[in-house]
Amino acid sequence: MHEITFAPLGLKGACRSHQTLLDCARRDGIGVAGVCCGRGRCGSCRVQILAGSLSEPTSGEREVLSIEGLDGGWRLACQAYPTTDCSVLLPAESMTASQRTQVDGLDVAVQPEPPVRAYEVDLWVPTGAGPGAYADSLLDALNCDQRLQCRAVDVEVLRSQSSLAGFRGGRCQAAVRHGEVVAVGPPRSAQLGLAIDLGTTKIAGYLVDLSTGRRLGAKGIVNPQMTRGGDIISRIDRAADSPAEGARLQKLAVGALNGLAVDLCEDAGSRTEEILEAVVVGNTAMHHLFLGLPVGQLAASPFVPVVSTALDVKARDVGLRIAPGAYVHLLPNIAGFVGGDHVAMLLATKVWQADGPVLALDIGTNTEVSLVTDGEIRSVSCASGPAFEGYHIKYGTRAVTGAIERVRIVG
Repeated sequence: MHEITFAPLGLKGACRSHQTLLDCARRDGIGVAGVCCGRGRCGSCRVQILAGSLSEPTSGEREVLSIEGLDGGWRLACQAYPTTDCSVLLPAESMTASQRTQVDGLDVAVQPEPPVRAYEVDLWVPTGAGPGAYADSLLDALNCDQRLQCRAVDVEVLRSQSSLAGFRGGRCQAAVRHGEVVAVGPPRSAQLGLAIDLGTTKIAGYLVDLSTGRRLGAKGIVNPQMTRGGDIISRIDRAADSPAEGARLQKLAVGALNGLAVDLCEDAGSRTEEILEAVVVGNTAMHHLFLGLPVGQLAASPFVPVVSTALDVKARDVGLRIAPGAYVHLLPNIAGFVGGDHVAMLLATKVWQADGPVLALDIGTNTEVSLVTDGEIRSVSCASGPAFEGYHIKYGTRAVTGAIERVRIVG
């Protein structure tokens, strides 16, 4: 074991001889960029050795770093292994930094028609005089008083100590989705929806009142999967090479969504248990990584997705912590690199209703373009985010603190 000190942060980590400096930094929560996913190609994780010694430079380092750079002590953290205790300089451009995110836009008023609806009912108290159960009481009340056809109560609702037994002989609010009770709470509980745009680089989250359609909050964050590869192909390669790495990518995305849900609910004065439905959209690769589906086939022609239809999965099955029995809805994928996020854009803009030819562009790290003409929609996809985010441009940078965003020329 060797002790690694990261300047100017003053943070220290323990690193084994068979671990790279990048592995050490990530394990200890130190944000080091790694656009190429540790392959030694991009140069985004360069560090300068201040004290101690490292393994000999690799051929990848000799190619990315100049002789002057190597002589000056510069190395790639993903290629360098410590041979003694070390102190390294982590320059600002090699750190993962918080970015500006775009979450505001033109709100369009819609009348919500959510698949889940809340009903207030009175529960009777089961007695020893005859058979009965709290679940039976709830289903009877919903079917008789509300004229529904409820058939089941989600097992996590039954397991919750504060749900059915806590409302015995009293009034409660039950959330019903297609004949299944997915949540039980106090009367007049909030009925919330969570909308997520799971982008390659950024994640946008929106909290919505399902009863009115009003947006209660919005927040954007950097996708933490960036630390495992800045572009989607790098992540596909990692997940395809190692099931454990695929699981790690899935956990990073879900952890970010859970954090977003907590922050949005705190700002709105609500609880995550009041989120009764979630919708997640993203490109096909992000969709598959989020669900833990195989992604290797997306990197080779003909780029066939595992599934292209819309899906409804239990939120808990993917690790999302919202209402006990809530579902996550995922929009359909069109093709290997035209996903549910583009479908969402087409649905929101209703471009197919326009007169004459229309070109619709969804610009992101991965950009989709649709040409709408004569009642048909033709879609293509291309990589564009790196061009806008400064990749491989000498002085290029993303929208981070210090980036120039406005210039005025006088004289």
